[in-house]
Amino acid sequence: MNSLLIVCAAVILLCVSYAYSRCRHPFLTARRNSVSGLGAMLLVNILSGHTGCYIAVNAATVFVSTVLSLPGVVCLLIMKIIYNY
Repeated sequence: MNSLLIVCAAVILLCVSYAYSRCRHPFLTARRNSVSGLGAMLLVNILSGHTGCYIAVNAATVFVSTVLSLPGVVCLLIMKIIYNY
């Protein structure tokens, strides 16, 4: 199971790296997207007192929010709502 997660993470990193390499300013785009993903996760956790939905901060969630940005945070929230854990 652990090796499967590592392979999935490597594939995601390769796909995101390829997408960023196609941009005009890849490092600026990557930095902007990672900051927006981490900011969105921070905002969700700040508003958790009002909404009742939070995202646990661990290596996997930080990786998803950094690499996949805002869509990654939305997917984490959807998984949190569907699986209720």
